[in-house]
Amino acid sequence: MEIKEALQSIGLGDKESAVYTALLQLGRSSAYGIAQKSGLKKPTTYVVLDELIKKGLVQKVPRVRKQLYVAQSPEAAFALAEEKLNLAKQKLPQLLAMSKGEETKVSTLYFEGVNGIKQMLEYKLKELDGKEMLGFWATDMNAPKELQDYFKTEFAQNNKKHRIDMRGIVPMHESLKDYREADAAFGRTMKVVPYEQYSSEVAIDTVGDLVRIQDYKNLQGVIIENKDVAKTVREIFEMTWSKY
Repeated sequence: MEIKEALQSIGLGDKESAVYTALLQLGRSSAYGIAQKSGLKKPTTYVVLDELIKKGLVQKVPRVRKQLYVAQSPEAAFALAEEKLNLAKQKLPQLLAMSKGEETKVSTLYFEGVNGIKQMLEYKLKELDGKEMLGFWATDMNAPKELQDYFKTEFAQNNKKHRIDMRGIVPMHESLKDYREADAAFGRTMKVVPYEQYSSEVAIDTVGDLVRIQDYKNLQGVIIENKDVAKTVREIFEMTWSKY
C-alpha cells in the first residue's frame, strides 16, 4: 500500500502503478509477461504502457525481434516528477495572481531560486513599459554566476527594450564595477554610497505598483503589488536620493 501511495504521489493511477511495479520486478518483459505479472488484461496493459511511455517512465527496448519494455529506475521516475513540479511551481505566481479578484487590494508573490529571481524581475514586464524604476540595489558578490550574468545582459536589455529607466542608491563595491561602466548605455542613474554605510546583499526596488525584495545570497524574492506600498517606497527613496 505504501508503494502504491508513493507512486500515486507522482501522478500514477492504480493500473499504471501495477504495470510499473510489475515491470520493475521483471526487469524487461513483453506486454504478455507484464499483463500476467500485474493481473491486468493484455489490451489494457498495452494502453497503460503507452501512457507510461508518454510520461517517460517506460521505454521500448530497441532492436529486438519481440517487443520488450523496460521501466525507468525509481530514482529517475521521482526525479522526473520533481522536475515537472518545479516547472509548474514557476507558474504559480501567475496562477495566484489570476485567482485574485479585482477588489483584492494587495497581492504578494513569493519566488525562489535563480529562475524564480528571473521570473520575478520579468513579472508584468510589458505593463511596466516607459515607467521609472527606483531602487536600493545591493552587491551581488554571493549571487550565482548565472544570476550575475542575467543582471548584466537580459535584465538590462529588457529594461532598455521597455524604456524603463533606473535611478538607484548603490554601495561602492568592486563586484559592481561592470554595472557602473554600463550604466549610461542602459539608462541607469546611480548614486554610489560608501560600502561602510550600505553593504546589503538584499535589493529593494519599486516600479509601477510593484515593490520587489530580492535576496541574492539566499535566492529568495517577494513582490508586493499595491499602489500605496509602492508610493511609500518611492517617497522613502526620494528622501534618501535628495541627501546624496
